[in-house]
Amino acid sequence: MGRMATERVVLSDGTVIPKGQSILVDSSKMWDSKVHPASPDRWDGYRFLRMREDPKKRDIAPLTTTSPEQFAFGYGVHACPGRFFAGNEIKIALAAILLKYEVKFEEGQTPRAFDHGFTCNFDFSVQMSVKRRKGEGGLGFDI
Repeated sequence: MGRMATERVVLSDGTVIPKGQSILVDSSKMWDSKVHPASPDRWDGYRFLRMREDPKKRDIAPLTTTSPEQFAFGYGVHACPGRFFAGNEIKIALAAILLKYEVKFEEGQTPRAFDHGFTCNFDFSVQMSVKRRKGEGGLGFDI
């Protein structure tokens, strides 16, 4: 989350942010081992399912939830108002892909994440195989 100060701001600890200064929010809690104790830097398809089963973490597990630990959709007054619509679109698209196509990594391909400046990017060189499944897949429409 990057922002630019539109006026001079003095924080409660005395820190001054001058007008025109660019600032960024530290998103490292999204990969913090205190929040995600089991390998936070590795993909885990069940991570958020397990969080929903933990009473202390249940409220930060849903895709569209914003919190200091997870602000992919922003946070506070700047939280994305369209995140619920976007979340549903993502789920519909993923379901359609999984129903209509067989998707797998090519032999010997291992996906990795790369820190690039302030962002974490996926490996653009990973090759995947995509094959259309036989039949409709029960969708009733083409994608």
